[in-house]
Amino acid sequence: YPWGMSSARKIGVLLGGLSLERDASVKSGEAVMAALIRKGHDVQPLFVDRDIDMALRQSGIDVAFLTVRGRYGADGCLQGLLEMMGIPYTGSGVLASGLTMNRAKTKEVLRLHNLPCAPAYLIRAQQADKSAEIHGAFGYPVVIRPVGATRLMGGTLVHDEMELESALEEAFNFDDDVLVERFVQGRPVCVPVLDGLPLGALEVFRNGSWTAQTPLGLRGHEICAPARLPPARHASVLRLASQAYEALGCEGPACVELLVNERFNEIIVDIDSAPLLLPDAPFSRMAKEAGLDFEELVEEILAGARLRAHGIRRNRRAANLAFEGPDRRTHSSVAAH
Repeated sequence: YPWGMSSARKIGVLLGGLSLERDASVKSGEAVMAALIRKGHDVQPLFVDRDIDMALRQSGIDVAFLTVRGRYGADGCLQGLLEMMGIPYTGSGVLASGLTMNRAKTKEVLRLHNLPCAPAYLIRAQQADKSAEIHGAFGYPVVIRPVGATRLMGGTLVHDEMELESALEEAFNFDDDVLVERFVQGRPVCVPVLDGLPLGALEVFRNGSWTAQTPLGLRGHEICAPARLPPARHASVLRLASQAYEALGCEGPACVELLVNERFNEIIVDIDSAPLLLPDAPFSRMAKEAGLDFEELVEEILAGARLRAHGIRRNRRAANLAFEGPDRRTHSSVAAH
């Protein structure tokens, strides 16, 4: 393992969290723990709450397997804490996690790299009373999405000014910044990427009145694997997904979500740097198509655990010692390991 320890050392599976996706994270974490235990690993569950720093200090884990989603879990906060404590962890680092959790910044990076995405503009809560003026000649229909809210929220399809005001008012309950995107009709396609390698493409059939910029993972979705695309278009989708993954600096598992329209033009909708890890989830299903069963997939992700700020092979004990000291709540020194 890159973190320099045998597979018999103690692995902490971090699950739960403080976002609306807590229940999904718990199910994902439980599935990962079961897979690791079947492979003979020493595993400890760690439920993420506001005392997670204490739990990490007392756990004595050697590596953290992250299954937490949403705010404070997949947005760089938890990753930053683990960097400070010198505990190697799976998945993307602080910067990539923060970028992919912020839809506006994701779009900025994609545009910088000349990758296709829907036209959009950002509106802030203090500008809500000027929404019609700001929208101007942008046109309809559009999709309203809170910039940093949980992916379970999806998007709201808007057809006129009255619907725009209502949708923005609702979106501002979840985030101070809201993305207004041009509606794009197309076939939703998801490309799971593991360590920079696209595993294939899944076509997603959604139940409902519209199929567009709504993130994967909501109820009512039926998945077809692999996506039914012409060979050239299939290769193009995989290439775009790989480029988006690299542009945002992702590591480990990520799902790149795209739309393919009737003319077979693609746009990138979203990048999920903390995909659900369940045996029947989109990422795992595509990994199985690529020859990795769920247990093998979990071990591949574990093998990529590392610290970014300290390099792969630097002695992380220095980081542990730097983080130690009198605890604010117990006034006692608690060793990280």
